Amino acid sequence: MSRLFTRWGLGLSAAAGAAVILIIALAAPRAHATAAAVMARGAQAVANLTSIHLRAQMRTFPGDNFASINPDTAFCTVELWKQYTPQLEWRVEKPGRVAVMDGQSTVLYIKAPHNMGYKFPHASASAFDTDWLHGIANLSNTISNDLRHAQALGWKLDLAEETAADGSRQAVVTVHARSGVPDDDYGKNHFLGNADTRRVYHFDAQSGQLAAAQMYLVRNSGEVQIFDLNQIEYNPPIEPGVFQLQLPADVAWAQDPQTLPDNQKYASMTAEQAARAFFEACAASNWDEAGKFMSPITDQAKKYLGGLEIVSLGQAFSSKTYPGQFVPYEIKLRQMTGVKKFNLAVRKDNPAGRWQVDGGL
Repeated sequence: MSRLFTRWGLGLSAAAGAAVILIIALAAPRAHATAAAVMARGAQAVANLTSIHLRAQMRTFPGDNFASINPDTAFCTVELWKQYTPQLEWRVEKPGRVAVMDGQSTVLYIKAPHNMGYKFPHASASAFDTDWLHGIANLSNTISNDLRHAQALGWKLDLAEETAADGSRQAVVTVHARSGVPDDDYGKNHFLGNADTRRVYHFDAQSGQLAAAQMYLVRNSGEVQIFDLNQIEYNPPIEPGVFQLQLPADVAWAQDPQTLPDNQKYASMTAEQAARAFFEACAASNWDEAGKFMSPITDQAKKYLGGLEIVSLGQAFSSKTYPGQFVPYEIKLRQMTGVKKFNLAVRKDNPAGRWQVDGGL
């Protein structure tokens, strides 16, 4: 199960939107004009793309959300393939999960051992927490809005010129991005949009195109690099099969919460009551009941959670970064020694108005 807040990352959020900001207000009008010119040229250089391929390294768990970060784990590969014509198609992939939009539908698959998926029966410009990476690829579409947003936030930007390893000249824009999330907030630094970062963007001086990018997590203990965009291909030929996702026949598909005959019983629960009801259902291996709080209930989840023992449940708390609540818990699992302590993420912003387990297992 996911160790972070959301398993699916179904769409855009204000925090995630802020995570893709590429430009920033400058301390001096002259510097502002210079940086705006550099960014505008970069936007113009990719305005008429037919396709793009990005390959980056990111400190993140292989199966967790595309925007999740963990500065204490190893780098893994994150890639984006995007076809703009004759119709929009895209694919974003990391070792443990893949999202594909084939022009007709949008699918997320969390790979084995989880083996579960979620599907939108329509096309989408971005979904499943991939919008920040699309923002880098879609520089021409985001520059104006990002500049206005950046000016309002007042972040610092540095502009310099450097010589790349191959001898080419580059304009380097460094963004000192502040998330606005307090340091003591539980959600701080778990996702790109909730982290304070230093972002370095390298533009080729001759073509104006983005050539590379790095992001560094800024903490009181110091900086650590969390992202390295080291390969960008403009207008590459992309095989049609890239946008065709071949899935196992036994994928466990997530379903949106539906209104139950006794829906009010569940809608009126507190976050703590919902967490207890969910864990009690798992303890009894009552998967029909557990399924009212989480979808899908996979075979792996049954093996992992079945027969658990509740040690304690704490008082729910909130985070500025998350639309639900977190319930501290201690449980004993049959296949593990000792006590597992963590925070169960639950949210009820769905049409059924019922608490749903969203992560923290």
